[in-house]
Amino acid sequence: MVFLKRITALTVLICMTLCLCSCGTGSGAALIYMSVEQMPDTLDPQVAGSDSELIICRNIYEGLFRQNEKGEVVPAAAANYNYENLTYTFSLRDNLMWADGESITADDFVFGIKRALLPETRAPYAKLLYAISGAPQVNTGAGSADILGISATDAKTVKITLTYDDKNFLKTLSMPVSMPCREDFFLESIGKYGLEKDCVLSCGSYRLARWNKEDFGIRLYSNDEYTGEFKAKNGGVFISRDKEKTTADKLLSGDADIALVASKYLPEIENEGIKTETVQNICWVLSLGGEFSQNIRRAFCECISPDIYVKSLPSGFSLAASIFPGCLESNEVASPAVLPYNPEDARSIISSEIKGFKNKKFPQTTLVFTECEPMRPAITEIVGDWQKNLSTFINIKPTDKSLEGELKEHTMPLAVFPVKADSTIEEYLNKFKDGYYNGYELVPIAYENTTVAYLENLSGVSMNAIGGYIDFSGVIKK
Repeated sequence: MVFLKRITALTVLICMTLCLCSCGTGSGAALIYMSVEQMPDTLDPQVAGSDSELIICRNIYEGLFRQNEKGEVVPAAAANYNYENLTYTFSLRDNLMWADGESITADDFVFGIKRALLPETRAPYAKLLYAISGAPQVNTGAGSADILGISATDAKTVKITLTYDDKNFLKTLSMPVSMPCREDFFLESIGKYGLEKDCVLSCGSYRLARWNKEDFGIRLYSNDEYTGEFKAKNGGVFISRDKEKTTADKLLSGDADIALVASKYLPEIENEGIKTETVQNICWVLSLGGEFSQNIRRAFCECISPDIYVKSLPSGFSLAASIFPGCLESNEVASPAVLPYNPEDARSIISSEIKGFKNKKFPQTTLVFTECEPMRPAITEIVGDWQKNLSTFINIKPTDKSLEGELKEHTMPLAVFPVKADSTIEEYLNKFKDGYYNGYELVPIAYENTTVAYLENLSGVSMNAIGGYIDFSGVIKK
């Protein structure tokens, strides 16, 4: 009887194993568990903008080009290409397939890029495609998509004509905004494309197998229809958000293999010997608003010394030498000049300026900063030095609202906030007001790293600053 029970149990186990394999766990290799702080609102690659959206889209779609583990841009869906007289001609690989078994054609790439540029799509990275002939006009509503310099000359050939030479164009073609989109599937989604599991059609190393919005869980399995060079070396990736625990807590407890970790948790992560990959892609800046005269702005700028606050910067932060964090190639673009520390001259300027004030006193002012506990000590040191040297009383007030609009508006008297470099240097500079380096309106304060932390059971983890940090296809779990 015991023998029969063992045989029965073994039979059940074998059946369960076969069932799991038939459900499409890919190669049958281990599953990787990732914890994120924010779950995606959309998996429409043309619309994706948050970290979690970009990470997932990078893994479930594949464009004409792709970035490898070294950050190099290499052909992906494109077998080869030619560039002549501002015109690219891309030949697609054989046997390109969507996850539902249908062939991927040149028309799918054309439709995807046209969608990205339509104003109603509201693609956050549409401007990266502005080198394409007619793109600015289409994106602003001044022309129809028919004028775009992109076409499918046959089922396996995509032709794109530019109006100027864009050195980053192939990199743009590796980003989610440039992913293919099958028109019939998009139309059948009836406005829900990318918003629920059955309205997502994968073509990358992974396919979307589950999207549970109530429990904040997403399951990606290796895509059996994928025939490219980036076939997944693991069975899949399960992505979740825990409303009760931080991503650092999930790693420390062993409930996650990998996570995006906020800088404030780095000391604890590092103390436990957990591995990290970082990219310096954020610059914290001080914006000085238009209600101050240029002389007063100069005085504040002359009274900012890195020596005052450098010791207050925690792990994951460093002094900013310019507005360009390390992930950007900024050799061709000048950064705002940082004035040398000169509190004596700053004091003299303030004394002269307040003579024209109604009460002969500097008005009470508030510095608003994006709420970030690791940055508060540095901001407090800067404001304290102003008060000591300039006799100015300034409150500091955190906010959970984005202050990036101050880069163009400068409506607040004083504001400190992060500026993220999430694409090319040109797109980064689009966030700033023209001529931002003239006058004394902007001071770079600190760089912040984005960090991926992971357990020692993972190998092959590499991080890329642009278009979704992690390509899971090369990640192996022991």
